[in-house]
Amino acid sequence: MIENSKEMYQMLVQSVVDYAIYLLKPDGTVASWNAGAQLTTGYLTDEIVGKNFALFYSEEDRAKGLPQQALDTTRLTGRYESTSWRYRKDGSAYLAHVIIDAVRADDGSLIGFANITRDCTEQQKLLDEQREREQVFRLLVEGVTDYAIYMLDPQGRVVNWNAGAHRAKGYTADEIVGKHFSCFYSEEDRLAGLPEANLGQARSVGRFADQGWRYRKDGSAFWANVVIDAIYNDEGRLLGFAKITRDCTEMRAYEQQILHAKDLAEQHSIKLASLSKFLDTIIANIPSSVIVEDVVSREILLMNNKAEQLFGLTQKQISGKKLNECLTVEMGDYFEQLSTAAQRNEGLHKNERLLNTDAGDRIIAATSSIIRGNDALTNYVLLIADDVTDQRAADARIHHMAHHDNLTGLPNRVLFSQRLNEALRADREAGKLTATLGLDLDNFKNVNDALGHQVGDDLLRAVASRLRGVLRDADTLARSGGDEFSIVLPGLTYQDEANAIASRLIDVTRQSFNVDGHSLSVGLSIGIAIGGSELSTPEQLLRCADMALYEAKRNGRNRFEHFSAEMGEAAKLRRMIESDLREAITNNHLRLYYQPITNNQGREIIGYEALMRWHHPVKGLIMPMDFIPIAEETGLIHSLGALALYEACREAAGWPAHQTVAVNLSPLQFKNSSLVSVVEAALKESGLAPHRLEVEITESVLLDNTQVNISTLQKLKALGVRIALDDFGTGYSSLSYLRSFPFDKIKIDKSFVNDMKDSREALAIIRAITGMSRSLDIQITAEGVESIEQYEQLKSEGCTLFQGYYFGRPQPPETRLKVFGPSGQLMENAAENWNEIPLALPQPPALPDRTADQNLAQDLPPEK
Repeated sequence: MIENSKEMYQMLVQSVVDYAIYLLKPDGTVASWNAGAQLTTGYLTDEIVGKNFALFYSEEDRAKGLPQQALDTTRLTGRYESTSWRYRKDGSAYLAHVIIDAVRADDGSLIGFANITRDCTEQQKLLDEQREREQVFRLLVEGVTDYAIYMLDPQGRVVNWNAGAHRAKGYTADEIVGKHFSCFYSEEDRLAGLPEANLGQARSVGRFADQGWRYRKDGSAFWANVVIDAIYNDEGRLLGFAKITRDCTEMRAYEQQILHAKDLAEQHSIKLASLSKFLDTIIANIPSSVIVEDVVSREILLMNNKAEQLFGLTQKQISGKKLNECLTVEMGDYFEQLSTAAQRNEGLHKNERLLNTDAGDRIIAATSSIIRGNDALTNYVLLIADDVTDQRAADARIHHMAHHDNLTGLPNRVLFSQRLNEALRADREAGKLTATLGLDLDNFKNVNDALGHQVGDDLLRAVASRLRGVLRDADTLARSGGDEFSIVLPGLTYQDEANAIASRLIDVTRQSFNVDGHSLSVGLSIGIAIGGSELSTPEQLLRCADMALYEAKRNGRNRFEHFSAEMGEAAKLRRMIESDLREAITNNHLRLYYQPITNNQGREIIGYEALMRWHHPVKGLIMPMDFIPIAEETGLIHSLGALALYEACREAAGWPAHQTVAVNLSPLQFKNSSLVSVVEAALKESGLAPHRLEVEITESVLLDNTQVNISTLQKLKALGVRIALDDFGTGYSSLSYLRSFPFDKIKIDKSFVNDMKDSREALAIIRAITGMSRSLDIQITAEGVESIEQYEQLKSEGCTLFQGYYFGRPQPPETRLKVFGPSGQLMENAAENWNEIPLALPQPPALPDRTADQNLAQDLPPEK
């Protein structure tokens, strides 16, 4: 057994090729030789056994007696270890890591030496190259003069100092290295603990970014844009902080000049003309691109010098046109999306994207916001854009986080866009296909709501890891935000390759995840868009992948769908309707029709409901169901709603004093903080008494942001306006709504009126609503009354107000029904007018995750 063990050991040593392993006799002559020794030195066993190992040293080292010194050291200490140059049979040198161990018998007598040598030449070469790259990077950072870039240790002391820091702050490296960075703050800020608080934020969330006053060596102040990033090693230990500071004093001075000029203009109207010219000069010279466009028509009204440089166009060339008519598809889409975002929601909207400009690929950071005009019907979109390419490049030189998602470590939108651009260009030249996948987790929101954001974050990281494991090295997986991911699949030969990858992604996600002791299950829906002549830009591919993703979710989730021409046509139809609607608002193609409302006597008209109609110059009369959803999706609902309020109040002001007008409000109008001021302005301009205006809302207003919306309703009621709850009983009807707000009127939906003759349930609901309303002293309006039988039964059930074809159809103001004829003619008139209702356009395709509420009178036949 021992003999066999010796033989196995010898065979093992002989088979090792990465290390030279051989034995030396006490005098230093080679006694054995393995394959690794032959590979390393070039000597065969017969050539080297019996010769002294000094043969591997240089002539100079042998003259110094280094081989014998190594053996002597080993005899005394038991081991000798060094890294130095050795020589092969052919005379070439290699860097060797050598270990010599003394081998002794049981009685302690020296038998010989075991020598293990490893060739470290290539390893040392890689180490030298790495040091050289680090040196180049260090020199590059130190050479930047526009930005102060330096490192802090975990306690906040300055570790290094570049030329930009010297230029910005006046300190040389010798003067500042080792000092605490709080010396750049004012005495007041230091006493308030501001430097430590800023480091604490960077330590806790990974980054601190702010603007404020900082101080130079000579005591002078400058306005600084400061970014502090926490730097961690692979084990998560804090190494220190990367700090980038930019002197923005000049930019702030421009901003202060604008604010000062604005204040002067407001305080001194007599100087308005000269100040206006002064403002124009300042705007023209602001070091940011400034563009102003009309909210409705999207026409460009103003563009400064910096914007001309960015677009490569003059004010004269672009004035009166739309941005997407003058710019590349990529840039046009970018600014159009920003403008649309500002119209949909109030506030400042920011975006940043890599765009192909006249100066090459540049990173453009832009903001959009709405500017209110002199009246509620006139608004503008303000776009401000900056080329931040140089600033982003400085950030990138510090760490890769500028292009990666902090939570999952995956590429973010910026890097994803770059990768997609690169893939499209490369595959176009190689004749290959590029696929873009939009991914959305199914059931993730339930996990997040039930177990908290920490578990949700851990689940996202686990999902990202699994998805990455399915993909090829060339593929890019990015987190788009929330529970959404995007993938680039470059270099495809067939479309089926994308299908196969999508199937594997769905399968691997279907398996449960063990997160913090919870077994969690989520699904995955995927939309696929393949690049080609029709889909050639990243924005187009992503937009089409999103449409396909929505189709996958609509068709049952946990599946994938390809973008199709039909989806594109649906989107095109939406864009056409949006474009025509903008033109309709500008050219006054939208009109209000008025349907009469009567009391339980049925003899006089006590008011009207205002219902919007679109008179299209080519397609004829368009009903609300065909354009209201588009108006809500694009943000035009605010302009449309204001138009309805102004026109209805103006028209009603000329009616008899006892008649009221009812106007429907969209739930989206409640997201606009100026809704109350619009209603107030419409009343003031028309002279209509507030109690003659009635606004109708649906239950969805009370489901969304309830407290804020109830506050808005209370402000409207404080004006004297009456509030009606429309279509009660069709949605999430609850007594809590009637407790949360004192409604003046409840409207019974026409579906219950239509069914009450044949449906006991419908009649029971009507009785319940009328009984409850009598108890609360709330008026009841029955909608959709079409016959005398319905009218009589509803009166007997306790309804107080009535509306429907039995009393009259919606008509334009010049032909609206002003008085009722003999009662026997009501149904006759209704039947005669039935054929006058024009056919509506085909219903536009459904929009993702949005339900078109019954607002602004989506009153398709049968009417109210």
